[in-house]
Amino acid sequence: MKLFKTYFLLVAISSLLSYSSKSQTVQGAVVNTLPQEYTIVGKTSVGLTNVLFRNIYVVLSIPDQGINNPVATITTNYIPNLNWSQNTTSPEVGSDGRAYYTFSGFDNAALTTVTWGTNNSPILKVTFSNNNGLGSLQINDLTASSIGEGGPSGNSYWYVEIIRAGGGDITNYASKFYGAGALNNAASPSFAPAQSAAFLPLLFQDFNVIKQGNTNALLTWTTSQEQDVSHFILERSYSQLAGWTAIGQVKAKGNTNAPTSYTFTDLNVYDGRAASKVVFYRVRAIDLNAAEKIFPIRSIKFSAYGGKEISLYPNPANDGFVISIPIVNPGNNKIRMNMVNRLGQVVHAREISAANATNYFYDLKTPGIISGEYMLQIIYDGELLDTKKVIVQH
Repeated sequence: MKLFKTYFLLVAISSLLSYSSKSQTVQGAVVNTLPQEYTIVGKTSVGLTNVLFRNIYVVLSIPDQGINNPVATITTNYIPNLNWSQNTTSPEVGSDGRAYYTFSGFDNAALTTVTWGTNNSPILKVTFSNNNGLGSLQINDLTASSIGEGGPSGNSYWYVEIIRAGGGDITNYASKFYGAGALNNAASPSFAPAQSAAFLPLLFQDFNVIKQGNTNALLTWTTSQEQDVSHFILERSYSQLAGWTAIGQVKAKGNTNAPTSYTFTDLNVYDGRAASKVVFYRVRAIDLNAAEKIFPIRSIKFSAYGGKEISLYPNPANDGFVISIPIVNPGNNKIRMNMVNRLGQVVHAREISAANATNYFYDLKTPGIISGEYMLQIIYDGELLDTKKVIVQH
């Protein structure tokens, strides 16, 4: 066991802590939950009920990228009574050619307890500023090595402690890490490679988004396996990279090995006032321990004419033609139409009410429009909605 500084002394712990008489130990793993995002999780031997943590130490490493090493940022703390710090946002480089990021969680005297099951309970989420070296990211323990020991943090190892009478070191020293490729060896540094998102107790099968009418989006998804899954959070964005907004929740089946399908309708996401709108969706699955997993992003495109055809007739035209632009929600919007000749010159333009565009007669008896071939540009809300070829035969 390692020696630590003295931290807050909490009182009345017995009323907040349920501790089994069985031997309880914790192993660690790191999961690549999203690009550039990693979640450190713990697995207990018999579970933890209403515990307060005192100290947790986490070390992650990548092959040293020199000046291109990514910056690490703590983005989510899943344990309320811990405050987290890190040696620096940039890593400490060891003599083995790897760059080490050290994170230390200390008791903050809060009395909010945590309950863990026996599989993949979330501890901390870390996001990196770029992808450099992340393909070989590991969770590490350097106790049996000089690599990284005594660095800026001085705590380059895996360690878990809870508050209870007589001390609370529950680190599994015989087998510190778990997951594919984990190496636990007391005679040398121990480590485990980052696991894929499938490592979490939920397997996605598919996720799709389709238009429902002209204004709604229908989200459908299927899981092939669920273990301790609480619910799904549906999120929407208009940029894909940021600005995600929760739009609803759906309760999960929870525990099943059979395929399970879910649906959710995003009502009136498109009002028809813009020429088009691309909407991005994702589904976040939250398990009973607050760990999460995110489906791949899907998108859908709405258009002002609802995907219907814009038609005009007759074509070729003599004195004029009738054009039909089936706008979903015309309101007080305007449509601009430009007649463009083969030289790319606008020879005639007009603006009409979108409400009149479903059956509008375009008069060709105007100076500048002579017999020939033209392209009719249809512009709505400042955006080119469509282009139609028009042949004029006077």
